[in-house]
Amino acid sequence: MKKITLIGIVLIIVGCGSNQEDQFTAIYQSELCDKYSLYVNNKDVNGMLSLYTDDAIINGNASEQIIGKEAIKNEFIQWFENVDSIDHSATVISAKFFGNKAFVYGSWKLNQISKDGKKTNLRGNWMNHSEKIGNNWKMKIDLWNDSEFYELRDQNINYASTQDQTMLPENVSPDVYKVLVDNDYVKVLDVKFKSGQSDNMHHHNVFTAYVVNGGKMLNTYPDGSTSTMEIPNGMAVHRDFETVHQVKNIGDTDMHIILVEHKNIKPSPK
Repeated sequence: MKKITLIGIVLIIVGCGSNQEDQFTAIYQSELCDKYSLYVNNKDVNGMLSLYTDDAIINGNASEQIIGKEAIKNEFIQWFENVDSIDHSATVISAKFFGNKAFVYGSWKLNQISKDGKKTNLRGNWMNHSEKIGNNWKMKIDLWNDSEFYELRDQNINYASTQDQTMLPENVSPDVYKVLVDNDYVKVLDVKFKSGQSDNMHHHNVFTAYVVNGGKMLNTYPDGSTSTMEIPNGMAVHRDFETVHQVKNIGDTDMHIILVEHKNIKPSPK
């Protein structure tokens, strides 16, 4: 009887957790995604700015990162001034929240007509790190990509499924890598290195990363060769090839990185 009761309690807890995520997904879709599309379609700059924190960062593929509300404002003004009409939509695919912070992954579509009559049809994916300020969720880090930019994308193939499970970073170094989101499209990892800390040799599929707190890294590769690199705060990077390495934080400060591994982008030759 005790065993049955315990199982029941566990099922209730799991069910509540799942229900909370579903509720949050619906809230985020309504408060962020739907409003984003509404404001974009109406070319409402002030509405767009209301969705971002004051220190927000936007980073898209093959483009310079945009830091702070003033820079974001100028970016939207320039975009809106150069188009006649916009039809934008965004959909949440996966959402996780931790108190007043959240990591959300989704897809977007855009059809627009520019001032010169040129028609553009784009689609892609986005990943946001958001914070709840007062009663409203706002985007702090807005990462996106244009699927047309990745010509090797194939939604029918999961390239990550071929990875050696014994080489997954979260398996070999769970003290460094925490899985925040894991679905059919991406795996989002919260990566934290203390000063002097090292992980174990591991494998990454194609990935996009954002550096919250930077520092100095020592990379060691399977053949024994090494490389060092300084990574600044706010750096965003995309690697379209597979990576096998061991990383050590050889700087004086702790490092924090949000890393998104793409499951259906075919790795290119390095």
